[in-house]
Order: sequence, then structure tokens, then C-alpha cells
Amino acid sequence: MAESGTGPLAGPIETSAHDSDRTRARKPDRPWYAYASRLLPDADRAGRWVDLGCGQGEFLERAGERGLAGFGLDFWAPNACATARTGRPALAADLNHPLPFRDGSLDGLTLVEVIEHIVRAETLVDEMARVLRPGGWLVLTTPNVVHWTYRWRTLTGHAPKQEGYHYRFFTRDRLERILAERGFRLEARASFGKQAVLSRLARMAGGGRKRKVRYAVPTPLEPLLAQHFVWRLRRTAG
Repeated sequence: MAESGTGPLAGPIETSAHDSDRTRARKPDRPWYAYASRLLPDADRAGRWVDLGCGQGEFLERAGERGLAGFGLDFWAPNACATARTGRPALAADLNHPLPFRDGSLDGLTLVEVIEHIVRAETLVDEMARVLRPGGWLVLTTPNVVHWTYRWRTLTGHAPKQEGYHYRFFTRDRLERILAERGFRLEARASFGKQAVLSRLARMAGGGRKRKVRYAVPTPLEPLLAQHFVWRLRRTAG
């Protein structure tokens, strides 16, 4: 038994020896963290919030740099334990099932590159609507399955990228409709794409093999050019 830390949402986390092999690699420089952090509320307005699918607490750490203190929740107990070891309370729970929070008990949620891994994504959105108070905020990111590079993959006879690792694939209209039907209003965007030519030139200029040039995508071009949707939504009343 390992304790997840202290705080009102903390609790015991059961672990087993084989779980340590499934702990997600810690990568705090993932690009969606930077773009999602742009949409976080000011620290004095964030309230009580939870990072769903927190991994090892990378996004909680980035939010902490802006003065926001949140809680973590992850499917794998070792990830939750790793988050707790950073001093941030965390729980282990399956996002395909009801969230372990009371109705309207939270002011905010973050769901960063997680919803595509959830088989019952609509049920998760229902649950997020349940636990958020009216007027509460949600920052969500997920890949855009109809980004132009994914369209090219389809035309050349390839399956969707990361099929089997991602269980759900979203277009902008489909994702916005799922959220709107459950009481979420889209209010801000920071979706981004990658410039392939400039990325290649940057690598040739000595920027390193993994150097990529990314840019914010204007809203009208989001369906075609955004590799990842990055949205902030508001929980409507009623």
C-alpha cells in the first residue's frame, strides 16, 4: 500500500509489482502542456481543480509555475504515486467509470491528451459535467483525426495514427457537439500545428533531430491545420 499524499482528495493507492512496468515515462516538455497552460485561469480564480489522467504530474507542475495548485487522478496507481511524491495529492481511478467526486464539488478540470484513450468518452464527459459546478472551467486537448497529415495517411492506405493506443478519434465538429450536448460551452482556443518544412530546416541548422516548429492555428483553419485541439470550455448552468 502506498499513500497518495495529503489533502481533501487524497487517499490510499493499491499497487502491485508488475504495475511499475506500466508507469508512463515522465516528459514535461510535451508541446500540449505549453499550449494548454495558456488557457488556464489565473491562480486566484482557479479554485479547486483536478488534472484527470495526470501521468506523473507534469501538467500539475507546469500549472504550479503559474501559482495553480491542483490534484491529480490517473488510471495507473504508480503514476498517481509518482505524482504524490512531488507533493501533489493524487488518486488512482478508471476514467471509464464514475469519477470519485461529489456533484458540483469542483471548480475546474484539465484533460490533457486523455479523452482519446477513453473508450466511454461520452460517459466521461457526462461525469465531468456532473462534478463541475455551474460556471466551472475545463481545459481539454486531444489530437485532430482529420489534420491534413492524417488525411494523407488515409489516402495512402494507412490506418489512423496510433490506432490501438488511441481508442477514440475526434473531428472538431464531433468533439464540440459531444461537449455541447453535455453542457459545455467553448470559450477559448490554443490549438496548434507543426510546420513540416521549417521543422526540417531547423533540424538541418543544428536544432537537433527532434526539433519541431509549431504554431497557433487560427480558428477557421483548425479542422485542417490543427494537429491537436486545445480548448477551454465553461460548464453552463442547468
